[in-house]
Amino acid sequence: MKKIFSLLAVVVSALVFVSCGESDNEPKLSTFTVQITSDQTITDFTAFQVKVTESKSGTAFTAQADASGKATFSLPLGQYDIVAEDSYDGVSTMYGHTENYTLSAYQATVSVKVAGLFGQLEKTFVLDELYFNGDDNGNFSRTYYEGYFTIRNVSDRALYADGLSIAICGDYNNLENDESDPMPSYLKKDSIVVTQLYTIPGNGHTYKVNPGESIVIAHSAINHKLGADGKVDPEKPYSIDLSGADFEIYVPYEYSMTTDNQDVPNLIVDYSMNQAFNWGYSGGTPMLLVRLTDAQKTAMLNGKVKLPLPTSSSMEMDHLLLPMSAVIDGAETGCVDNLFHKVLPDRIDRGSVLIQDDGLYGGFCGQFVQRKRVTDASGKETVVDTNNSTDDFEIIPHGQKSYPKK
Repeated sequence: MKKIFSLLAVVVSALVFVSCGESDNEPKLSTFTVQITSDQTITDFTAFQVKVTESKSGTAFTAQADASGKATFSLPLGQYDIVAEDSYDGVSTMYGHTENYTLSAYQATVSVKVAGLFGQLEKTFVLDELYFNGDDNGNFSRTYYEGYFTIRNVSDRALYADGLSIAICGDYNNLENDESDPMPSYLKKDSIVVTQLYTIPGNGHTYKVNPGESIVIAHSAINHKLGADGKVDPEKPYSIDLSGADFEIYVPYEYSMTTDNQDVPNLIVDYSMNQAFNWGYSGGTPMLLVRLTDAQKTAMLNGKVKLPLPTSSSMEMDHLLLPMSAVIDGAETGCVDNLFHKVLPDRIDRGSVLIQDDGLYGGFCGQFVQRKRVTDASGKETVVDTNNSTDDFEIIPHGQKSYPKK
């Protein structure tokens, strides 16, 4: 009996020893808190998710932030990359990250500041299709007000287009200027003189654009193919149907030459010097894609400058000064043999895309401009974007496209 009890005692002692050894070998976890901060006023952070990824293994841990912006993890000690971003319908608008953070204590807190996503992504949106030149159907039937352009998401994630703005330059690259012309001098002050500013509406989470997709913005979002009888007019071979555009640019004015299509949302008219959308059929006043903060837009609208018109130095009108830092994309459009000076600096466009037309008073030659299409490594179609429109764009005669109502 004593031998049996002695044997049992040895077995129990061994089990206790093994159990303690296993417990000692288990890694101790750190209570790790990520505190999200922002220069913007955010009263509730529950839309934010925090992702912590172990640098060597790639193992990821995620947690939802609470209203105060805290997300807590239990993690082994090590080195981590931390990302915090919000999500609305799977789309992020604010983002922040910290790389190679070394977690070396069993109680630790790190702050991650989030800011607007646009300023942190290498690529977001670009101008793609640019139809400003118009066309000629013959018999004195020209395609007035049929201009349109598209904005394409060239990032690898869905983005909201809400708040994007379109600006039209005030200077004309198809006019020779001299040292007395004040417009080019503003480029040295990191500003571009513009005559028009329009903004996509929305609450910040309204107009979702998936990767590779585009939105269509028309001057007049109607079916221009139709005749007076409401049927397709065979004598309008180069007219297009823009009734399915995502937005139109309608400037309310008693002498407006276009009709407001109530089925298509209008861009917000922030400023239109001539009380009309005037892109110019020659492309001599390039278009810019812009992302402005509220403060930047307020400063622009409150800080108008009276400048002489390039087409009439004796007439002065109010212009806006656009901060160059707000520009997302731009293309130096113009005419062959009529580009006398560049309106856009090289940091926006190092080249130019020039159509076959007569310059300032040209138009209606059917010159359609779009970015070159290429296939990426995954086999998906994308567009060329090197900030050099000479290489990035192509001209397709009569290549304008219809976007009918679905």
